[in-house]
Amino acid sequence: MESITRHYELVLMFDINQDESMTASTLDKYKSVITENSGSIHRFEDWGIMKLAYLINKNNKARYYLINFESNCKTIDELTNLIKFNDNIIRHLFLIQDEKSTEPSVMMQSKEKA
Repeated sequence: MESITRHYELVLMFDINQDESMTASTLDKYKSVITENSGSIHRFEDWGIMKLAYLINKNNKARYYLINFESNCKTIDELTNLIKFNDNIIRHLFLIQDEKSTEPSVMMQSKEKA
């Protein structure tokens, strides 16, 4: 049985006290999980460090990343498990998209204008 692929958007919020090389290796691992499961990454953005609206685990800032990709449910389950056991990710959000997103996001467009 062939699994259905969908377009997803994943936003990750990392603890800013974490070593940047650890963050990079974590992101590389997540990208490889997507591509190894016959998925494809359409957009990857580093939004940088932003102030949080409220404290999360005694943090008032987080480093944001956006990944738009196409994959199947098995990949989402695997990513969810990896994220769940990573203490350096303070929040994450998966969204199902109707179509693939390749253009710069609103966050990146506003940074380019600044």
